[in-house]
Amino acid sequence: MFIYQILLVVSILFMIILFFLIILKSKKKQIHYAVMAITISLLIWNISVLCYTTFSGIPWVLAVSERMYFVGIIFVSLATLFTGLIFVHTRISFSWKHALLFVVPVLSLVVLFTNQYHHFFYRTFSLIPSHQDFGFYFAVHTAYSYLCIGIGLFYFLHFSVKNFGFFSRQALLIFFGILISLIADSFSTFHIFDWSAAVENIVFSITVIFFILAIVKLDFLSVVPIALHKVVDIISDAYVVFSEDYEIVDFNKAFAAIWEGVSRKTNVSEVIKQICPDFNEEQFVHSVRQSIREQSKVSMEMQRLSDSGTSYYIAEITPVIFKRNHVGTIMLVKDITEHKKNLEEVIRLNETLRSLAMKDWLTQAYNRYFFDERLEQEIDRVRRLKEYGDEDIIAGNNFGLIMFDIDYFKVYNDLNGHQAGDELLQTIVEVVRESIFSTDVLCRYGGEEFTVICCRTLAKGVEIAAEKIRKSVEEYEFKYQDTQPNGNLTVSVGATCYVPSCITKDDLIQRADQNLYLAKNTGKNKVVFR
Repeated sequence: MFIYQILLVVSILFMIILFFLIILKSKKKQIHYAVMAITISLLIWNISVLCYTTFSGIPWVLAVSERMYFVGIIFVSLATLFTGLIFVHTRISFSWKHALLFVVPVLSLVVLFTNQYHHFFYRTFSLIPSHQDFGFYFAVHTAYSYLCIGIGLFYFLHFSVKNFGFFSRQALLIFFGILISLIADSFSTFHIFDWSAAVENIVFSITVIFFILAIVKLDFLSVVPIALHKVVDIISDAYVVFSEDYEIVDFNKAFAAIWEGVSRKTNVSEVIKQICPDFNEEQFVHSVRQSIREQSKVSMEMQRLSDSGTSYYIAEITPVIFKRNHVGTIMLVKDITEHKKNLEEVIRLNETLRSLAMKDWLTQAYNRYFFDERLEQEIDRVRRLKEYGDEDIIAGNNFGLIMFDIDYFKVYNDLNGHQAGDELLQTIVEVVRESIFSTDVLCRYGGEEFTVICCRTLAKGVEIAAEKIRKSVEEYEFKYQDTQPNGNLTVSVGATCYVPSCITKDDLIQRADQNLYLAKNTGKNKVVFR
């Protein structure tokens, strides 16, 4: 008995250490108080057994110890249940459902402290199982206690299995610590071993040691335990895990919201194809194999058609490698619809800005800024070709410049108004564009004056193009053209071809402009090409 007393004292010391480890925490969470409840319950239980064995000759100490013995047992099971519950859910909001859990323990206390009048709890108290004589209510209390401890252990074990990772070591350590004590208590309760109840208390000190190790070595209670499946379910991005055979192993709520009716053990490709008709399964398999081979993330884009329109997703495929072996693949699916729409809008705006920067706002012909740049590029291109020294190549890649001006445009404006003049400019551009090649560059040089860069055109071709422009305008039926001085709306054209003597852009423009001046001052509606 003396050895038992020494071991009980050691056990109590362990519990006091555990109690102070928790109470010294500056910021306590719910789980801290739950573990403190277990510690206090075990302390009451151990101290009652120590007092019962040490002061066996003092009746009032024995009477108090008997009752405190059962008080510790009643509340340690409930504290275990709440510890497991809080550990899994991080925090619980107490409600009437939780209050119902206290009904049986409170009833047990009432029956215990009135036991001398009815002996429903116990008739004869003893620390030796075979000498105990319990009443019918003890069976209710025992069943409830084991149920609470069993559920608490289930929470710990289920959490560890479902969330194998950082928190599993703490949960498993607590689980096995409580399990050892539960087994020892079961042996006594069901008279499997007829040992003293003090042995149970000593075994429970092992549980306390496990708790201390979890706190000191594994930072148990220093971090908030968060269930992994709870975290991934609140992530807005969808994810799915599938095996080497492309069978779905797990997925979160976001994935289920996109692919309704998805279930485990179904082929991931078949599930995706249900709402993504353009899904390329061959590309998907290739991406998965590439990610496994390179052990890196591989991305691919997917589209989903629905009544509300097209949704766009980017799928990030990452292999799951365990001990250098591929055990599965995780695919994170991000909704990029808004990003896609924003990108398309940016592209559209860029095109608009580019158009505004390059084109004349009224006629939509290229503007003077673009003309200057493009003419410089053509001159530079021919200069580079000249370095090869092949005259045939140079001749075939030469170019010409055409400048034309609307005859009597001021008269047209004065008689018909500036709005009609603007419409005429727009119509002129449409007419001329129909008469030139798609590779030629039509620009508004200024006012009613326009230019055409004839790319990769021989000298004869430039002259023909200039005449086609003049003729197409002359033959077109323009609005109000009968009010013009000659009874028709025409243009005067000056054209030239790039030759080595025209070594600069300004020189080339000056030659074409001079030819235009000659055309206008020698009768108009004509082409001057030199």
